[in-house]
Amino acid sequence: MILFHTPNSRSLRPLWLLEEMGLEFELKTIGYDAEYFASDAYREINPMGKVPAFYDDDHLVLESTVILEYILAKHGPSPLSVAPEEGDFGHYLTWLHMAESGLSHYLAVYLGQMMGIDKYAVSEGFEAYVKFQAEKAFEMLNDHLSARSFIAAERFSAADISVGYSLFLANAICRLPVPDRVQAYFERLQDRPAWKKAVSVK
Repeated sequence: MILFHTPNSRSLRPLWLLEEMGLEFELKTIGYDAEYFASDAYREINPMGKVPAFYDDDHLVLESTVILEYILAKHGPSPLSVAPEEGDFGHYLTWLHMAESGLSHYLAVYLGQMMGIDKYAVSEGFEAYVKFQAEKAFEMLNDHLSARSFIAAERFSAADISVGYSLFLANAICRLPVPDRVQAYFERLQDRPAWKKAVSVK
């Protein structure tokens, strides 16, 4: 297995999972370089010109949350997944994917706007909409965590990895405030040795 990774990017999700599972893999770390990612050389690795790109033998898998599901399905079983017969399966799938579609997606636009990147430039109205969507997700997560320590099945899972990266993007990179319960949850996630190892890769 080979994972193409850029520090602080969404590739932290599969890197964190691989470390949690103790699987053997090759890590190819690439500093952010828009020109290189747009080059023919990198598009031979990932036609979308992004990270992560994950290879399992000759099989290319893209999109960070899809890579999580792929690794668990192909290289499990693992307690980091939640099975359909478990009561929290719906919560597990919801947050595994909503962490990206309902949170990181908006945060990436906000970050690009904050950094003044032309291709991410949006109107003030759309910037307010992006922040509003992120705040709604934070509120939903805060409510969800009112009676639980983890997203699903009373244990740490890939859904927590997916959400944990989104909170890292929001809190550590975008510097957006999150509700107190969410902040406490994020701090618990950051105590995990596999997270510390993954985020330390430069």
